[in-house]
Amino acid sequence: MTCKFTFLPVGNADSIVIQTDESIIVVDLGQLDILADWLQKHEISKIDRIYITHDHRDHFPSLFKLVEFVDTWLAEANFIKKIHFPCKVLEVAWKKVKSDRLKHRLLEDALVRIKEWSINRITTHSPIFRDGEEYSEGLLKIIALHPSEEFVSKHIVSSTGKLNEISTVLQVKYGQFSTLLLADIEGAGLTELLNFLKLNSKNTDFTANVVKIPHHGAYPKNGNDLEELLALIDAKLAVLSVGSTNPYGHVDPELFKALMELQQNGDRRLTKFICTQVTRTCVHSANDRSTMGKSGLNTSKKCAGEITVIADLSGTWELKTETDHLSEVASFKYAACNEKGDLI
Repeated sequence: MTCKFTFLPVGNADSIVIQTDESIIVVDLGQLDILADWLQKHEISKIDRIYITHDHRDHFPSLFKLVEFVDTWLAEANFIKKIHFPCKVLEVAWKKVKSDRLKHRLLEDALVRIKEWSINRITTHSPIFRDGEEYSEGLLKIIALHPSEEFVSKHIVSSTGKLNEISTVLQVKYGQFSTLLLADIEGAGLTELLNFLKLNSKNTDFTANVVKIPHHGAYPKNGNDLEELLALIDAKLAVLSVGSTNPYGHVDPELFKALMELQQNGDRRLTKFICTQVTRTCVHSANDRSTMGKSGLNTSKKCAGEITVIADLSGTWELKTETDHLSEVASFKYAACNEKGDLI
C-alpha cells in the first residue's frame, strides 16, 4: 500500500494530485487543461475531494470555468464527491451578482449550477477551516492547519484583497509519512500559522517528509517567519511549483538562500529542493538579473517537470521526476539546487 503525491508542471501555479488505493484528492486547479489530460491519461474516474486553497487564478480558474470542468467531467460518468471552495468565495460571488445581474450573468449561471449539484446530490461543497472538517479514508488523513474561521472573519474586514494570507494550508498524513502543502501563505497569515504551530508543537508533530514551498518561490516581507516555519517543519524534500516565464522574479534569491542554509545545517533534515520548471535564478547571474526587473525567461522549460513522491505507511518514500533532473541542472550555470546559485 502506498500514497502517491504528484506535483503537476503547471507553471507559476499549483495542481497536486494525492492517490491511495481508496482516495483521489486534488489540491488546486492551476491550468485545468493539464490536470484534465493527466486524469484522463491515468484513467481516473472519481475524485473524492477537490481543495481550492484561495481565489487566485493560478490556483482557482474562476467559478464558471470550474463549473465547465466539472460538468464535462461528470458527463463522462465520472464522480466528484466534494469540493472545498476558498473561504467566502461563494458569498462574495453572490454579492457581485446581486449588485449587477446583467454584468455578472455568467457568474450567476455558475452559482445556480453549483446549487443544483447540491440539491441533486451530484457533488457537495463547503469551505474548509482549521479545527473544522477533516478528511479520513483508510490511513490517509488531511486536515487544515490554516486559516481559522476567526482569522478569516477578521481578515476580510481589515485586509481585503490579501487572499494569500487566508490560503488553506493542509497537513496530509499517510501512516508515518507526512506532507505539508503551504499554498501561497504569506504576511499576517504566515505569522498566524507559525504561532499556531509553535503553540501546539508540544502535543502535535508538525514535522514533514515533504513540504510544498509557498507562493512559487516568492520571499515574503516577513521572510524570517517563513524561515522559522520551514525549520519547524524540518522536511527532507522541498518542492517548488514555479514557472520559467513568470513576471514576478520567482524564485527569489532569498528563498533559495534559505533553502541552501537549511540543507547545509547539520541539525536540519533537508537534503533536496526541486523545481517543476527552470527559473531565471538558475540561468542568469545576480548581475544579469539586476538589469531584468522582475521578468522571467522567454520560454518555459521543465526542470524536474512532473514531480512524484511515492510513500509507504512506514514513512519510507521515493522521488520520481519527469526529466532526468540531475542532467537538467548540470547544464544550468547557477543551479541553486546544485549548490551553484549566484544569490548575492
